[in-house]
Amino acid sequence: MRNWKLWIWPGLATVACLTALAIWFQAGIVESDLQSRALAALSEDNGWAKVSLKGRDLTLTGLAPDEASQHQALETVRSIHGVRVANNASTLLPEEKPYRLSVEKTADGVALRGFVPNESARANIVAALSNLLPGIAVTDQMKLARGAPDGLVELVSYGMAPLTRFSTGSLELTDATLRVTGQALNPDDHEAALAALSAEPPAGGVLESVDIAPASVAGDYIWSVLMEADGMELSGYAPDADARNAILAAAKASRPELPVNDRMRFATGVPAGIDWQAAATEALGLTSSLSDGTVSIRGRVLDVSGRAIDGKAFRRVQERLSAGFASGLVLGTSDIGLAVTSPYVWAATRDDTEIVLSGVLPNEAVRARLSQIARLKFGTLGIVDTQEIAAGAPEGFEAAALAALQALSRLDDDAVARIEDQTLILRGAALNQSAKSEIARLLEDGLPEGFAGQPAIDLAAAPEAPLSAAACQAELNRLAATNTVLFDTAEAAIQDHSYGFLDRVAFAMRRCGQARLEISGHTDSDGAAAANLDLSERRAKSVLAFMIAAGVTADRMTAIGHGEGKPVASNTSDAGKAANRRIEFRVLN
Repeated sequence: MRNWKLWIWPGLATVACLTALAIWFQAGIVESDLQSRALAALSEDNGWAKVSLKGRDLTLTGLAPDEASQHQALETVRSIHGVRVANNASTLLPEEKPYRLSVEKTADGVALRGFVPNESARANIVAALSNLLPGIAVTDQMKLARGAPDGLVELVSYGMAPLTRFSTGSLELTDATLRVTGQALNPDDHEAALAALSAEPPAGGVLESVDIAPASVAGDYIWSVLMEADGMELSGYAPDADARNAILAAAKASRPELPVNDRMRFATGVPAGIDWQAAATEALGLTSSLSDGTVSIRGRVLDVSGRAIDGKAFRRVQERLSAGFASGLVLGTSDIGLAVTSPYVWAATRDDTEIVLSGVLPNEAVRARLSQIARLKFGTLGIVDTQEIAAGAPEGFEAAALAALQALSRLDDDAVARIEDQTLILRGAALNQSAKSEIARLLEDGLPEGFAGQPAIDLAAAPEAPLSAAACQAELNRLAATNTVLFDTAEAAIQDHSYGFLDRVAFAMRRCGQARLEISGHTDSDGAAAANLDLSERRAKSVLAFMIAAGVTADRMTAIGHGEGKPVASNTSDAGKAANRRIEFRVLN
C-alpha cells in the first residue's frame, strides 16, 4: 500500500477535468438559450437591439432610435427568465434638428436623402415609393437619426403621391412641413397632382408650398365658357395661377347670380401676340347678353353660339362681335338665336317613295348629320326636309333623333317616329319578330338619359299568295336598286344602317314560297386576292345569319364569296370600287 498515491492522484485529476468540461459546456448552452430568447423578445419592437452574454449576465448593445426604445428594450431583456443582470451598453442615434428628408424624381430615377428614425420607416418609405412608381430606379441615401416628426411615413407618402404625375419633381420635408415641386407631364396630370394634395396633410403636417410647372399643350391652346340655366362652366387652359384666378373672378362678375364651375387646367403655349387673360375676359363679356350658350377660343379664333336674353341683348352681341377684340382674337363662327320652342317637336315619316323630316332641330350641323344618316338607312328614297332651326332642344336630342331614324328604317311603309320633348313616339309595323324585338330594346336601352320610348309596333303579315321565282327575283332586284349592304371596313360586321334594307329583303324571301336564294359577296381589288375572297365569303355568311334571324329558313339559302373576281365596275375609281363592294341576291329555282 506504499504506492496508493500513485493510483489515487491520477484519478482525481481526471475527475476534475471532466467536471470542468461539463460546467463549461452547460454554461455555453445556458448563454445560447438566453441569447435566443432575448433576441426573439426584442425582434418585434426593437429590431435594432443586440445582446451579448457572459453566463447569465446580459449586455444590451446597438443603436437605439430614441430613449423610450432604449428603455423598453432594456426592460424586455430584464424580464426574460434566467437573466441575472441586464446591463445597458446601447447608444442613441444622433439627433437631427431640424429633421429633413427629401425625395427627388429625375430622368434617371428617384433619390431618397435625409434621415429616417429606424429601418422599419426606411422600408415603408421605399415600399410606398416602389408601389407608386413601379420599376423606377431608387437610390436610398437616407441615414438613421433621432428627432423624426410623428407620422413621418404618412407625411412622406402624402407628399410623394403627386410624383407619378411629374416628369421631374421633388418633395422636401422639414420636421412636419412639406414643400412639393414638379414639372407636370400634361395638363390633366397637373390637375391630378393638385387634387392629390388638396386634402389636409396627415399627422398634423403642414403643406407649406406647391409649385407645379405647367406642361406644354399638344395641339391648339383652347379655352371656353359653357353657360346654362343652372350655372357656368369654365374649361380649357390658363398659363398660370394669376391668370386663372383673374379669369375666374371675371366669370363670377359677368353673371353674379350663377354658380361657376372651374375646370380650367394649367398649360403653356399661348399663341404669340395674344393676351390670354384679356382674351378670356373679352369672351366672358359676351355671356352677360346670353341666356345660355358657349363662347370658346381655339388658338387665335373665338367662336360663339347660344341664345340671347332678348332682342336688345342680341344686338349687343352682334355689335360687340363687329367691333373686334383688343386682345388679338379674331372671330370665327357666330351662331346666336332667339326663338325657344316648347314643346320641342320633331318627326320623321315614311311611305313607299319618300322620307319626310319635319319639326324643329337645334342647328344646321344636326340637320346635315340627320340627312346623311337618313341617306345611309333609306337608300334611294326621297328625303323631304321641312325642318326649322329653333332653340329649346332637350339634351341628347340628336342621339334620340338618330335612334328614331334607326327604328323607322326597320318598319314598313306608313310609319312615323316623333319626338316630343323627351318622349320618342313610334308607330308602324315591323317586318319580322327579330326587328320588333330589337326596336323594343332600342327604345328601352338605347335612348339618351332622360328620354323615354312610347312604341306602338305591330308585326307586318306577308301576303298569302306566294311570288313565283321570277317575281321573287324581280322584287329582290327592285330592292337591290334602292340600297346596299354596308359593312365595317375590312370586316364582316353589318352596319346597323343596313338592318332595315335586309329586313325588306327577308320579307320578300318569305313571300317567295320555297324558292332558294343564293347570297353572294363581292369586294373591290384592294388587298390580296385570297383575303378578299375570305372577306366576301364571311360577309355573305353574315347576311345569311341575319336572314335566318329575320325568319327565312336556313335550308332555303346558301352563301358564297367571289372576292374581287366578278367586278361590275372599274376598280380604278372610288365610285367603281364602291359598286364592286356588294352583296347580290339570286333566286336559284
